[in-house]
Amino acid sequence: MWSPSKTQVHEYGIRDGGETVVLLDGIGPKFRHLDKMINTLAAPKRRVLLIDYPSTRNTIEALVDDELAPAIAGAGIDADQPLHFVTFSMGGIMARQYLKHHQPDNLHRVVHIAPPNHGSEVADWLKKVPLFRSRFGKAGQQLVTDASSLPNRIGPANYEAGVIAGCKSLDPWFAWMFNGPHDGKVSVESARLDGMRDFAIVPSNHYLIMNHPKTLELTHRFLAEGNFGEHSGN
Repeated sequence: MWSPSKTQVHEYGIRDGGETVVLLDGIGPKFRHLDKMINTLAAPKRRVLLIDYPSTRNTIEALVDDELAPAIAGAGIDADQPLHFVTFSMGGIMARQYLKHHQPDNLHRVVHIAPPNHGSEVADWLKKVPLFRSRFGKAGQQLVTDASSLPNRIGPANYEAGVIAGCKSLDPWFAWMFNGPHDGKVSVESARLDGMRDFAIVPSNHYLIMNHPKTLELTHRFLAEGNFGEHSGN
């Protein structure tokens, strides 16, 4: 299905007394690719909040201010317990924008998975296509690589961030758009984020990376220890 018409908050795990993980998906169609990640995150004494926002309905800035920020504020998050974020694709840009303007005092660690931190080469080309503009809306057109794009203007991470990039594409028709390794939608270089604590590369394509066993393992480790260990990449 496509994005919901209004923001929905889906809750997993315990309600009170433990840390919280906010889980943010990317833009457009939902393929139920977050189930394994939810199971990985929903450890004892941890609450997972999947915030399903109307990703194609507005700009990223408006989605953060009008949808994401109120959803987090109304979720009853324990201010005395650690708050983490785990994001996929455009969800990473949403989180970066949110944390730039609304960073909570109890923020602990953030894992960005396949984020277009410097835009997507595919978006550069697809923004010229009317069907893409109509289906992915204003937010989709913001995910380009030029220096003035939102991903390039948010600035470095001033929080404990781990970034996981994919390097295996199943989309040969987009390969000509990239100069280096990529996941079919985002290049490994574009995923890098100034100020990040650690970086890892997983042999997966964009839409399968959230289910990859290595992604699940690395996400769990970073939230617990703040690093990817021997899987760190440069």
